[in-house]
Amino acid sequence: MPNLSRTVRFNGHEKLPYRLILSLLSHKPIRIDDIRPDDQEPGLNEAEVSFLRLLEKLTNGTTVEISYTGTSLLFVPGTLTGGSITHQTPLSSSIGYFLTPILAIAPFCKHDLTLILKGITTTNDSLSVDVLRVSGLPTLGIWLGENAAKLELKISKRGHPPEGGGECCFKCPSVKVIKAGVNFTESGRISKIRGIA
Repeated sequence: MPNLSRTVRFNGHEKLPYRLILSLLSHKPIRIDDIRPDDQEPGLNEAEVSFLRLLEKLTNGTTVEISYTGTSLLFVPGTLTGGSITHQTPLSSSIGYFLTPILAIAPFCKHDLTLILKGITTTNDSLSVDVLRVSGLPTLGIWLGENAAKLELKISKRGHPPEGGGECCFKCPSVKVIKAGVNFTESGRISKIRGIA
């Protein structure tokens, strides 16, 4: 178990999923206080709690302690294990809300990750699974090198608010070495711009 004296403290709910995945990658526990203390419905919302449950499924040894009011959270990261996981997302948020941060940690799992997410595939408040498929996967593939061919995001069913019913399957290989030397400072010469049909 990580040393709790090294706990990093935050206030507020901003960028909560990214704080959690950075905690997993750095293996440092985090404590988040003042999560919507003055709102009509204080504390963590349904999507944030569901994301915490997803991280518990993806890892081994992760400890999550939520206060009675839900306005504070202690997250002690475990080991990223991966494997085959199915998760039902709440109808208050889209699958993209969950999948976007998972893209950052999926290659670091011990085993290849096969993640089936069920819920809403497209909303206005987060990226759709189509955007992640055509932009997120190629970007992630830059760092995976030859393992990029094993990346896959398959949309089995589409689901829209308020009913949901969508389903997508994300597959990512476990990698031992991340490709270095990606240069985003030089744009190069643009010869052609293509769209997606």
